[in-house]
Amino acid sequence: MAAKKAKTARRETKEVKDPKDKAFDKGPGFHRQTWFRPEGVDEPGLAFVGYEIADNDENFNQFLHYDQLYTIRHGQNSRFFRNLLKGKLMGTKCPKCGAAWVPPRTNCWDIDCDLQETKWVEFPLKAKVHTWTVAGWSGRSSLKKLPFVLAYAKIEGSTVAIANYLQGIKPWEAEFDMPLKVVFVPENERVGAVTDFHFEPADGWKPGPMTPEKERIKKLVEPIYEWVKTLK
Repeated sequence: MAAKKAKTARRETKEVKDPKDKAFDKGPGFHRQTWFRPEGVDEPGLAFVGYEIADNDENFNQFLHYDQLYTIRHGQNSRFFRNLLKGKLMGTKCPKCGAAWVPPRTNCWDIDCDLQETKWVEFPLKAKVHTWTVAGWSGRSSLKKLPFVLAYAKIEGSTVAIANYLQGIKPWEAEFDMPLKVVFVPENERVGAVTDFHFEPADGWKPGPMTPEKERIKKLVEPIYEWVKTLK
């Protein structure tokens, strides 16, 4: 979650040759890579710097830099990350019991379903807060975003919650069960990671009245706003 997006950089998509490693012969071929790592960037934290899409337009790998370059191979979960680039939320659903998940599960965990293979479905860009936390400290890559709300929200139709930033409100305004909308960053800034979207209050939502708990949170976070202003 704290992974830092690469700074603005020119994107380069290129064709690549088949990997020489014979272990990949039976898998999907990867011939398209997109790179967006800025030259000379000094990365104090994690940074997504590129991705590759298989010839079947489904299998999806990411390139992550953290002191050295790593490849994240998403395998059967590729469709979730691949579709983030398209501004879509894909999850899975058990055809036997009807349970559904965002983030996806490739097999149903219900003991009566005997690891039933799930099916891919598209979910609406709507959610509700399950729970949340207000961050007053973080790693270097997120310091200037402080204080922020990290919400665990259930996408409409999903059995489980997914974590992401909740923006567009003051930290003390977050509430249980508040309706949310999923907002994607501009297409040319997406990297195929959960940071491609965030949550915002649903249109028309208004925070409830101040409570002692909200007053407590407000008192705690107000000094953080002033401290962040001192960061260079």
